Amino acid sequence: MFAENTLVKLLIRRMILAGLLLGVWCVALPGVALPTFASPDQGKNLTHIPKPVTAAIPEPCDRTCLVGVVDSYFKAMLNRNPRGLALARDVKYTEDGQTVDPGQGIWNTFTGLGTYRVYLADPETGETGYYGSYTEFGRLQGVMALRLLVTNHEITQVEVVMARQELRPKGGLGDNTAGVMTPILIDELDPSDFISPDVSLLAPLAKDERTPRSEMIDAAQKYYQGYSAKDASIVPFAADCSSRENGMATSHNPNGPVVDPSKPDFHAFGGSCADELNQGYFVGIEKPRGVRTLIVDERQGLVLNLALFDNEGNVKSVSVSGVGDVAVPRNFLRPITFLKPQLFKIESGKIREIEGLSWPVPFGMRSGWNN
Repeated sequence: MFAENTLVKLLIRRMILAGLLLGVWCVALPGVALPTFASPDQGKNLTHIPKPVTAAIPEPCDRTCLVGVVDSYFKAMLNRNPRGLALARDVKYTEDGQTVDPGQGIWNTFTGLGTYRVYLADPETGETGYYGSYTEFGRLQGVMALRLLVTNHEITQVEVVMARQELRPKGGLGDNTAGVMTPILIDELDPSDFISPDVSLLAPLAKDERTPRSEMIDAAQKYYQGYSAKDASIVPFAADCSSRENGMATSHNPNGPVVDPSKPDFHAFGGSCADELNQGYFVGIEKPRGVRTLIVDERQGLVLNLALFDNEGNVKSVSVSGVGDVAVPRNFLRPITFLKPQLFKIESGKIREIEGLSWPVPFGMRSGWNN
């Protein structure tokens, strides 16, 4: 009996002790509860991870954006720092048909833009560019046609064609910049002819004067077809069409150059745009190839094209209707190719103006863009 009472007392003491310890634990750790006695918190104490942030899609580069890219490009050139541009890692860059690295070539000589400036922008394709004057070393002048392709706000392609002022020696080398193999062109670039663009090149077209881009491209392409065929009826010329090359008027120019001294009454470029194609004097000398559309600016009604014109050097005279055989200048009696960017102003589907450049390169050379 005594043993049983002693055992019961011992069990009661252990139970009391265990209860006391449990109470101390719960008091000491107020935020902790045993699972069997805890009340659910309905997720009130959960930590929520924020939703992943989706990368912002850049806004399309509109006309203002594209023109701004061109200005940024020239600013980087002036600073001799292509790293200041948003250039794609695999950007393709050519100067006068030759592949170079950004920062080379004209990047080392460019000192600013001239006053003759035409900007082009095509938000549909991301292509933008410039047709206008520039300087090198602050005094030598030229005119360039520039095309940039902007993709996702990065410049992925750069193509520039330049016609430079040639300083030929007079009584000594002096400031001569013409190479010994550079032919004297009929229409060499004269910076004084590039003070300001014709107003029509800068003025936006009214909506009823604009032409769908596909028709603009077609109209410019037909110029080359008509040129090759000596048939102006193929080309949608406006009645008041005018043309220039390297700054010289190549239509309606009664004082154009006499290319053959034995035919003093025949002046090159004396006729209308259509007359010059139908006469076919220059068609007999130069053959176009590799015609490419660079930029289509629907708002301005402008198409910038690039073509290569091959002069094989074996044509000594060309038969011109009503004139007879007209001799070819001796400096053209050699194989040579001309890079020719041409800017077409198209209004209501008609070619109103052609503003072009011509720069001699080795015969048979390509533009560097797969043609």
